[in-house]
Amino acid sequence: MAASGCRNREAAPTATAAATTKASASPAQPPSAAHAEIRTVSAKQIKALVDDSKGKVVVVNFWASWCPPCVREFPAINKVYEQYHDKGVNMFAVSMNSPEETAEVEEFLQTYKPRFPIYLADPQDKTFNESVLEKWFGEMPMTLVFDTTGKRVLAHRSEITYQQLSSKVEALLPPQ
Repeated sequence: MAASGCRNREAAPTATAAATTKASASPAQPPSAAHAEIRTVSAKQIKALVDDSKGKVVVVNFWASWCPPCVREFPAINKVYEQYHDKGVNMFAVSMNSPEETAEVEEFLQTYKPRFPIYLADPQDKTFNESVLEKWFGEMPMTLVFDTTGKRVLAHRSEITYQQLSSKVEALLPPQ
């Protein structure tokens, strides 16, 4: 596990009881127009999303609202998307929050307002981490980058900076 990363909820500050109660008592409400519904995604579905984006550079970020390095890096993730989306970059993020923490995820999305799809890791997918990346034990944040052929070219298992991500993405984009 990276020194600056998060691994599980137990190691992080706990959510407020009110937020947890709200999340379990009501269905997910849309956090913004861009996120009308936060759907769960399995590792197999992530692979399909990447495969469906062949011809584009794909960035997949794994995060949780209770993970300080995830929160710190999210503005850089947003900035890379805004800068490169029109140049051939697809991006989506997968929250590793539990389903009971939907309210916290919504609050996070209200704050950071990403314009790319956000998913919630499927809690029924018992081999999610290992299926996403061999020998990944859930440390976060984690960012995967795939080239235009769908080949994974980066598995960054700690906080990523704007410079690190933008330079990787820039190098993979076809000449304009």
